Amino acid sequence: MTSRDVARAADVSQALVSRAFSGNGRIAEDTRERIFRVAAEIGWQPNALAASMVTGDAPLVAVITTRLSFDWRAQVLSRLLKAFEDRNLKPIIFYAERDEEVDRLLAETISWRTRGVVVTAGTVRPERAEAILSRGQFLAALNRPANHPSAYAIATDNPSGGRQAAEALLAEGRRRFLVLAGPQDSWASTSRTEGFLAALARQAEPVLVWHSDEMSSEAGVDCGRRLLAMPVGARPDAVFATNDALALGFVDGLRGSDVFLPADLSLIGFDNLPSAAWLPYRLTTFEQPLDTMVDGVVSHIEAHRNGETGPTPTSLIACPPRLIVRQTTRGLP
Repeated sequence: MTSRDVARAADVSQALVSRAFSGNGRIAEDTRERIFRVAAEIGWQPNALAASMVTGDAPLVAVITTRLSFDWRAQVLSRLLKAFEDRNLKPIIFYAERDEEVDRLLAETISWRTRGVVVTAGTVRPERAEAILSRGQFLAALNRPANHPSAYAIATDNPSGGRQAAEALLAEGRRRFLVLAGPQDSWASTSRTEGFLAALARQAEPVLVWHSDEMSSEAGVDCGRRLLAMPVGARPDAVFATNDALALGFVDGLRGSDVFLPADLSLIGFDNLPSAAWLPYRLTTFEQPLDTMVDGVVSHIEAHRNGETGPTPTSLIACPPRLIVRQTTRGLP
């Protein structure tokens, strides 16, 4: 059986059969379903991978991610893959344990004739972005800069989240501040920290910033114990964690101590992980606009697939986060 047999049985052109299976171009949904049904009845199916390698027409998209033990990263990938499924896009996952390996993964994607690349981790070097885009592929960066004027980039407005966190803690009357931050080369954590510090620029007391390479709950536990080791009068009374894993671990690190939330100390996290709402934590945190970001990326992919050459935003699209107030701050809902 060949695609010609499918076309003959479905009473459509062979080009329409190719379009139905590749996702390349517009086709009426009832026509697509008829073609799929006929193909199944006569026992024919295309080799999508082979088609991609030969023509680049299969709906394959390279997706780069790292550290899926990092809860937020897993959440991003899950939402993105669901959106791909809804739109007949097929992902090829390129994975590494360290963000530093993202450039190597980007180089690997070039040997696969995919429609383009979605980057959800690490840093995109401008020359690597140029190598991808110059082949006619798209490049979309989700929750990070793309570092190229012809690429698409959408992210949470991290500096705004940091500023809102500082303003919320100031409104409670807090005066001694601590930031639980990630590594200094982490774009998101650094942006959140900078926004937080900018909002506190006029504060008399210096703001403590503790960096963690892992940004994990275990690192958060260590930070909680480190705070308990400080003299009581020198302890911060407000903590902003640049991700929820650090914040949740920090709460665990304080358990059994003489420090109570929010009576003695207010805590705000970032990501609104499912566990942030659990009764042992009830963490005040920021919800990132993940649906908006994923929709933006997928819309860009579909525009590229349909040959729509509209203007690409020349800078990162920033989407505001939403503060979810729970029991680790005084402002109860």
